[in-house]
Amino acid sequence: MLNGTIMPSDTPCLSYNNRGLLWGDSFSVQLRGNSCFVYDFSSYFACITRIAESIGMQSSESFKQKGFANDIMLLLRKNRIYKEFVATITIFRNSDSTSKIADTNTFSTLVSVESLPHEYYSINKEGIFTDIFDASMLHCPTTSQTFQYELISGNILAEKKVDDLIITDTDGNYRRSLHSDIFFMKDKSLIYASNYEKTSINSVFSSRIMQISKQKLGMEIYKSSINSSKLKSIDAMFLADPVNGIRWVVGMGRNRFYSSIVNDIAYEIYHYYKTEIENLKYGHV
Repeated sequence: MLNGTIMPSDTPCLSYNNRGLLWGDSFSVQLRGNSCFVYDFSSYFACITRIAESIGMQSSESFKQKGFANDIMLLLRKNRIYKEFVATITIFRNSDSTSKIADTNTFSTLVSVESLPHEYYSINKEGIFTDIFDASMLHCPTTSQTFQYELISGNILAEKKVDDLIITDTDGNYRRSLHSDIFFMKDKSLIYASNYEKTSINSVFSSRIMQISKQKLGMEIYKSSINSSKLKSIDAMFLADPVNGIRWVVGMGRNRFYSSIVNDIAYEIYHYYKTEIENLKYGHV
């Protein structure tokens, strides 16, 4: 779907002067949902709007929360997807030329949808393995200041035989994985180790995890950086993002963790979104 118009997936829909392709003047997010409803859609829509505004894009009068939700619903129904799904949304600045300097701040919206095999968020039964992201293993010169080199990190995943890679800041703090925010646990404390940003799609899901963990499980919530010197006191680790949900980590390098209360958090998240969808389907909210 391009700006509300449904198009065949095998038909080209982007022009030669698309600024996202030419200059990277775009951003993409992936959101998950069920029964034609995106989970926490109002929060994600607000986040998408903030991201657009942060890079100088201005939405048109037609880009409204209710209308956009309806567009996604129509696209899902057109593809006969009625249960779990993921929607990929790309926002790119419009242009009438190939000039590097933008001639407008309006944007277009491209959406695609795919079905998922599992209903709602479910935790992985077997813990995943991770390791630290090392750009030197990419076997290519890292001269670009804008390109995210973790996007081509597939060979590192294969060589290390891990499921995800952990990206650190300059001080060695674990800040995120290739896909997700990072959480650590100690007793009844939940530690959010990623940088909280209002323009991060992952932050929406992470905020929901912290809210539910506090309300339903009585956990103490902390936002704090974690590095190798603090790992000895950590019981559990998990990754979280809107598409993959909660993924329990059994290993990071040579460090090993227990599932601990992660399963309880995952159950509460499953129950919360299942209830949310049921309420939306039957008009309770």
